[in-house]
Amino acid sequence: MEAKKILEQFNLKDKKAEIYLACLELGPATATQIAKRVGIARSSFYEIAEYLINRGLLVQSKKEKKRIFSALNPELLKAEQQEKLNKLEEILPQLKSIYKTTGAKPKIYFYEGLEGINKIHKDTLKYKGEQISFSTEQFLAAKEKQFSREYIKNRVKNKIKARVIGPVSNDFINIKKKDNRELRQTKMIPKDLYDSNVEFLIYGNKVAIINYKENFGFIIESSDVANPLKMVFELIWRGGFVLE
Repeated sequence: MEAKKILEQFNLKDKKAEIYLACLELGPATATQIAKRVGIARSSFYEIAEYLINRGLLVQSKKEKKRIFSALNPELLKAEQQEKLNKLEEILPQLKSIYKTTGAKPKIYFYEGLEGINKIHKDTLKYKGEQISFSTEQFLAAKEKQFSREYIKNRVKNKIKARVIGPVSNDFINIKKKDNRELRQTKMIPKDLYDSNVEFLIYGNKVAIINYKENFGFIIESSDVANPLKMVFELIWRGGFVLE
């Protein structure tokens, strides 16, 4: 694809791309020289030049009472787009959290074995917002605790906060002691009210369900499924029978 057509995709349409390319080719030049190269009236050039100057792609100076225009480094275009991408990355978790799938069929992905569970873990770490989960002792005992240690390490590395509800047990009492340094809040429910081999992890519009005992799990991508589970979690989290 020629340079002009590519530049037009960066809001450089209506002769803007041609003028920028002409300035790159000519080097420092007068309005008359640039307008002649592009084939437009000098008055039209000034209007477009102002736009390019405001974009930071063109600079104006004076030489012997004449206005001289010079193109700035094309790397600036790349930097401009990178800045936009960085800003988008910042709000992406927020956009994903309000993403609606109402009216669409939920997407369900099934995984088997330890490798499959590892893929589920990696997917949950792509979401940079808060995670909430109904956890299980099996998570802490999975593969001699290697899975849980590695997962918590990666979650903390990615600065992802978590709130966890689990059954009262020595394992959960021990991890609660590390809540602050592991970006987590842990609450426990008596085992006669909650005990499970399965973990339910809710993040954004997804729910991961993992059976560590039988080594399989699946991800449901649907706001219609995730949102009610978030509400149930909040009801239990704020409930008086939860042990701090």
